[in-house]
Amino acid sequence: MRERLISLLHRSPPLPPHHGHVAQIHALLLRSDPDLLPLFLDRLLLGLYPSAAAVRHARKLFDALPQPDSVLCSSVVSACSKLSLHREALAAFYSAHRKGSPILFLAIPPVLKSCAWLPAADQGKQVHCHVLLRGLGSNVFIQAALIDFYCKTGDLGSARRAFDEIAFKDAVTVNCLISGYSKAGDVVEARRLFDDMTRRDVVAWSAMIAGYAQNGRPDEALELFEMMKAENCKPNEVTLVSVLSASAQLGSVEFGQHIGSYIESQELASGVYVGSALVDMYSKCGNIGGARRLFSKMKQRDVITWNSMIAGLAFNGFAQEAFDLYHRMRDQHFKPTDVTFVGLLTACTHTGRVEQGLAFFRSMKREHGIAPKVEHCACIVDLFCRSGRLEDAYKFIREMETEPNVVIWGTLLSACRIHSNVELAEVAVKKLVVLEPNNSSNYVLLSNIYANAGRWEEARKMRDLMRCKNVQKLYAYSWIELEGAVHKFLVDDTSHPSCDEIYKAVDGLSLQLKWVGYDPNLELI
Repeated sequence: MRERLISLLHRSPPLPPHHGHVAQIHALLLRSDPDLLPLFLDRLLLGLYPSAAAVRHARKLFDALPQPDSVLCSSVVSACSKLSLHREALAAFYSAHRKGSPILFLAIPPVLKSCAWLPAADQGKQVHCHVLLRGLGSNVFIQAALIDFYCKTGDLGSARRAFDEIAFKDAVTVNCLISGYSKAGDVVEARRLFDDMTRRDVVAWSAMIAGYAQNGRPDEALELFEMMKAENCKPNEVTLVSVLSASAQLGSVEFGQHIGSYIESQELASGVYVGSALVDMYSKCGNIGGARRLFSKMKQRDVITWNSMIAGLAFNGFAQEAFDLYHRMRDQHFKPTDVTFVGLLTACTHTGRVEQGLAFFRSMKREHGIAPKVEHCACIVDLFCRSGRLEDAYKFIREMETEPNVVIWGTLLSACRIHSNVELAEVAVKKLVVLEPNNSSNYVLLSNIYANAGRWEEARKMRDLMRCKNVQKLYAYSWIELEGAVHKFLVDDTSHPSCDEIYKAVDGLSLQLKWVGYDPNLELI
């Protein structure tokens, strides 16, 4: 009997997760020959991927073994980690350790990955101690996993120490640390590591470009991308999505077109991931025609693609087209997300469709099970305010399930300035000075509202309050794109190399405006 079972388990293909006889075979082995359970578990694991339900079945079988061998331990931990069953991976690792089973180095990277994802910082440090006690610290895969774990749990000091202890640093470990510094916002240290690399692969370039893009430094991201192309390193999807994000942040129509043309000419926009990012970039740069053309050409679309196109139409003033696209999306059985409704509500806001906006807002929870977030509430407040319904906006704010943020109170305050509603303006400012006490625009707006209402004493007191709190007025830049370069200007700015010619042109325009009788509105200055 035993020989027949062994032969059967060895000859048969790996058991698929839906196999109808798995439970029966398990029961037979428990009753007839429990010693064959490890072999059965091994065959079962080979056929599991990618079934989470079957992995859990294997976990129960694994936990029942009195002392599983090291190979089985590694297989179970790896299978759980690959399927994002991170708690199960950690539990299996600890179960084997408690039973005194020797743990192979192969089980360490996946369990550290699970610790990073949970996150389980304390357990990950315990695994690190186990690595040191077992003398496994020199394994390159474990070293990279440790750096990745510490970076993802926000412990960059430990990540750096783990990195510095490596005798021969390869690209994998350097790339992990570059990503860690970038995600923590320290792009200076990330760039230092990047520049010290003797050979850079596409992962290193992508990590550094993503670091700049994610930290609001689009110019450096795009400059680095040009360097990457000059070194003939072919970008991957991660690189391109970061570059497109940087282009969208910059808002440069010309550079956005340049990047888009490069990606399309290299036939790199065929995937959903890059295609969706390119649609988003075209839309944010105002090239809605390019976004529509690319969207129509895409053979495959996911919900992100649809959301990017809906939002692009909404933000560029094509409200009805956004609504029509939403209905097409529903007809093709794509389930809307919270991002979808931000686009739809924005379209309603830009066209003053209050009732339609409210209908979309109510349908989120009722029809789609999506709880409105503060962004959706901000759209409704803006919709009411643009329509002059300030009392409705205030009533909506008071009834919100989420805590109103500075955007919501700021929207109400701006509307109070337009509609001269002093009472609601005072309510909004009381909230805003708590949320952002150093923002000068809130004090200035209320002071101007008082002045417009002829309440000069209150206006003076508000200016005095600014001085008392030492709140400084923030100056904003104006910027314009010319011949591929973005030029920024500040009030009384003399740093621009052509400032003399620019001021002469401005003075000339001012004279011409006076000649034609233009009377500027200086109320908000």
